[in-house]
Amino acid sequence: MVLFVERVGVVGAGTMGAQLAEVLALNGKQVVLKDVEERFVQGGMERIRSSLNQLLSFQQTKADRELEKFEEKTGVRFSPEQREAARKTLRPNFDEKRRDAALARIKPTTRDEDLKDVDLVVEAVVEKLDVKRDLFGKLDTQVNASAVFATNTSALPVSDIQEALSPRRRQKFLGLHFFNPIQTLPLVEVIAGRETSEETMEDCINVIAQLRNHRYPMAPVRVKETPGFLVNRVLGAMLHEAFRCYEERIAAPRDVDIAMKAGAGFPMGPLELADMVGLDVIYHAMVNTHERTKGQAPKPPAALEALVRAGHFGRKTGKGFFDYS
Repeated sequence: MVLFVERVGVVGAGTMGAQLAEVLALNGKQVVLKDVEERFVQGGMERIRSSLNQLLSFQQTKADRELEKFEEKTGVRFSPEQREAARKTLRPNFDEKRRDAALARIKPTTRDEDLKDVDLVVEAVVEKLDVKRDLFGKLDTQVNASAVFATNTSALPVSDIQEALSPRRRQKFLGLHFFNPIQTLPLVEVIAGRETSEETMEDCINVIAQLRNHRYPMAPVRVKETPGFLVNRVLGAMLHEAFRCYEERIAAPRDVDIAMKAGAGFPMGPLELADMVGLDVIYHAMVNTHERTKGQAPKPPAALEALVRAGHFGRKTGKGFFDYS
């Protein structure tokens, strides 16, 4: 089998679903962005418009930033004529036309039937096994038999979700774990379930490898199905200790982040990273990994659980370890 992907269904128009729809549309794919309510779909479209406008602004000011950087480094000052000539050389590769074309490729919908002719379905709904199983069980009868199904789960067993599908469809089901924010983080963990065919794995790796986000080519890596997969297994241990340092007041939250950036070379502090990913997502991933490893992986610290129970999930709610209001 050689998988040709022209139309992609993205189910779930929240943070991850909207980001995925945007990146796919920027790469020329026709995208059906589906959620259960119109307000969720429109919220996703608003996220996409905002992100594309930010990209447009970044590209439009790129030349002036590069010139200022050069002047600061060398002490050379450009004349207005030289500056204008440099702007033409450094002209942006993303403009209003490309923005509008990307938006036009996305079809927002609340109707399952709009997914029937897609080549690939990627779900990005809440991290609950029963919700994902119900979703795929329903889509199995509504989407054409040749389509590949993928879950964007960050921690749930791919094989357990796969069981909700008919035997034939299970061969065309896998995990495609994208990372937040998809626009700037190129990694995709590609995970086979127990019944995923090797053809499906190879085809999806090839499809992902042809995509780009705002900055880089996407980077698919094959990962064994294991609690937390690869990145979250390593990252979870680090975040757990950062949460405990916060809980034990070893340092103020901002100082925890400064220490890890200035002392360990991290590009982003662990607490601001957690706020960006979503404390609810991290909490449920830690609970799941703890249960699946029979206690070998630690439980979420009490401080994280308290924030989640209070509805403070990080940037998306305006408050987490830091206040974004």
